[in-house]
Amino acid sequence: MSKAYDMLDWNFMEAILSDFCFPIKFIKWIMACLKDPSYLILMNGRIQGEFRGKKGLRQGDPISPLLFVLAMKYCTRLLCQASLDKRFRFHAKCKPLKLVNLCFADDLVIFCKGVSNSVQIMRDSFTEFCKASGLSANLQKSQVYFGGLDDRETHQLLERLQFTEGNFPLKYLGVPLRTTKWKAGDYAIIITKIQQKLHTWASRHLSFSGRAQLVNTVLLSLRSFWMSIFMLPKSVTKEIDRLCRNFLWGVKDGNANRSKLHFTAWSQVFLPKCMGGLGFKEGFSWNTVLLAKFVWAVSSKQDILWVKWVDSIYMKGQDFWSYSIPQDVSWYWRRLVKLRSVFSANSLAATVKKDKLCLKLLYYRLLNRERVEFANVVWCSLAVPKHRFILWQASLGHLLTRDKLHYCNLEMPSLLCPVCEMEQESHAHLFFVCPFSQQLTAQKVDWLGRDLWPNSYELWCTWMCGKPQRLKHQIFAAALAASVYMIWRNRNLCVFELRSLAIGHVIQLIKFSLRSRLARFPKLKVKASEVAFFEAVVQM
Repeated sequence: MSKAYDMLDWNFMEAILSDFCFPIKFIKWIMACLKDPSYLILMNGRIQGEFRGKKGLRQGDPISPLLFVLAMKYCTRLLCQASLDKRFRFHAKCKPLKLVNLCFADDLVIFCKGVSNSVQIMRDSFTEFCKASGLSANLQKSQVYFGGLDDRETHQLLERLQFTEGNFPLKYLGVPLRTTKWKAGDYAIIITKIQQKLHTWASRHLSFSGRAQLVNTVLLSLRSFWMSIFMLPKSVTKEIDRLCRNFLWGVKDGNANRSKLHFTAWSQVFLPKCMGGLGFKEGFSWNTVLLAKFVWAVSSKQDILWVKWVDSIYMKGQDFWSYSIPQDVSWYWRRLVKLRSVFSANSLAATVKKDKLCLKLLYYRLLNRERVEFANVVWCSLAVPKHRFILWQASLGHLLTRDKLHYCNLEMPSLLCPVCEMEQESHAHLFFVCPFSQQLTAQKVDWLGRDLWPNSYELWCTWMCGKPQRLKHQIFAAALAASVYMIWRNRNLCVFELRSLAIGHVIQLIKFSLRSRLARFPKLKVKASEVAFFEAVVQM
């Protein structure tokens, strides 16, 4: 539709509301909202006059989409009424449901058999709607798609409609659609969009947590959009994983295909946070889970238009789980039915909550991995995101300490701890034996009144297995994450800048970080027994 919101006639809108039997008082309210606004003319920074509108809906008004849906409802009813004409012939795939059109916002798709009578009836009905509503078709964007017609018939229908002939793939609602099976090259648009995003972020200095957030919320969300529609080829999924992995860890100089050294496997990163990962989702498993909602909708025969269409064209009333696939079905339907080898009726029913399929629960069941106990402490909401990322790496023992680098046969000037230079650097030494860590722990005990630092790496991991449910425990978890981060930061300063931070300065940085995070959560629930402790932490 051309300028749909701007061209809608007000008298038509009022008549539609009246025909739908809305109360007269309500109709007057709606029409007052439509007719009262005026518009100012601004030229060279000065107001040069004003005028009142005569038609159209306001862009951005919450009620405008609802009113436009009512207007298009009239279009649908007009087309359905026209389809009752004895000369009209339905499209072969739409005849069982007597489907004539689909409409989403101002995008309208009309179906009919490719004969002159049917086309003329649909054109006349649409013209009648345009005259009544004030709307019109956008000739530059409107196209006709044919199937099974020869060149002479196609030419005659194009002359009658005055539209251009469209070619597949057809792009509808941002998704290319085609009649044949998709190939890996057809998914290049996903890779291109991700590469464009990465190009805009390349010059930014981002922490690991910042990169992880962008990967999870932008790149993988883009992937999830396509996965919720198609089953992506494994080659495409692997390429997306490679781009995300290289962005998260960085790439080696001069080699865009090799990421920088890291000890956390990508299969670990893709696990949910409660299972020891970063909350990314493994490509193939998540793709399968996203398509499972279609399997559940079809198997439970939900009251949805596309489910009714599939049932009438393919299944013809059969049970989904016992349905045998004919040879002449579409490739997409065939792939969807093959998901029965992954799920069963009972496995899907077990993940249904309030009549909706819980994709998160289904994904966890598909992974079949045990939860890690330290996740509650590592991902405590009070901790700074970059602190949580370093604590996550430290909990897995995957920080790039010198003993780890030596294990990879990398040449090191020394294996001694760069902070104290007394023993070989390792996770256990850096966080428990190094004098810097011990002094920091002693001062933190004086501040918080609790020893957050057991005397061994194993006991420390065991200590983190608790659940920080109370506010006091959450503050301890945030202080723990800040301490680990500051110890690792000080270690890197000793390696790359040959200097070390003062213990008092580090304590002040931890206190400032903790107070800043507490200020971001003004509605924290503080129990009466924790008020004194909370006020002491905030005021220090």
